[in-house]
Amino acid sequence: MTRKSRQTTRRIVSTLIIAVVAVWSLAPLVWIGLTSIKPQGTEYRMPVEYWPENPTLDNYRTVLGERFRIQRSVLNSVVVSSGAVIGTLALSTLSAYAIARLRFRYRFHTLYSMQIAGMIPPIVVIAPTFVLMRALGLIRTYWAMIIPNMVYAVPLSSFLIASYFANVPFELEDAARIDGAGTLRTIFRIVLPIAAPGMFSAGVLAFLGSWGEFMLANTVSIGSARVETVPVAVLSLSRAFELQWSWVAAGTVVTLVPIIAAVLIFQRTIVSGLTAGSLK
Repeated sequence: MTRKSRQTTRRIVSTLIIAVVAVWSLAPLVWIGLTSIKPQGTEYRMPVEYWPENPTLDNYRTVLGERFRIQRSVLNSVVVSSGAVIGTLALSTLSAYAIARLRFRYRFHTLYSMQIAGMIPPIVVIAPTFVLMRALGLIRTYWAMIIPNMVYAVPLSSFLIASYFANVPFELEDAARIDGAGTLRTIFRIVLPIAAPGMFSAGVLAFLGSWGEFMLANTVSIGSARVETVPVAVLSLSRAFELQWSWVAAGTVVTLVPIIAAVLIFQRTIVSGLTAGSLK
């Protein structure tokens, strides 16, 4: 087999793998979208109706109407996710700077320990998290979701930002100090602008993780519509409408639109942040 034929075979195999993964990932979204425009009751038809005969937007009018205001849950998710992003970037930036720019013993061990902690599934710590939030009097508040989501996102965010910090030449900081700049001014004027793509990628990933988190939000909101986020609202939607799946699908589509838009807009930045390189 010649080199050209090997390259062609490799390209075909890669394309097939990508196609399979794309179909596997997007098929549920496409099905939800089709179900959301089916008239009520037709989603149960047998044989399965893959494309609705009479597409309708009535399901969206129901979901967005007075009976179930899913807009409130979308706003709650925005508040929780934005708060988690701000807290994550604040903590991750400080930890990443210490790991990448300061010389102290066990700094890499610290980073590895954080990554190991980040591999622990959040569901494992749901019970102690609930007990802690209840002891702090934060149950049924935004903070009961913001603080844990922030902690969940810190390990990965620290790694991404530290990867950028490690590529900043130390000479730039030395020159700033010679010019009389203090540590904080050096960080904000020299280091952070260079690491901005990594911080942005970390922020987007933290936002997406907080937006899609369900177990914690369902546990600490305890049925309070005032603070329930999008995933919990979808569950409440299915209960309130007695499993009317066309309505549930419409509510799911409404909650997915901001996430899909964010990914499409910032996908290049996210990819560049994930491929920034490793620590020196």
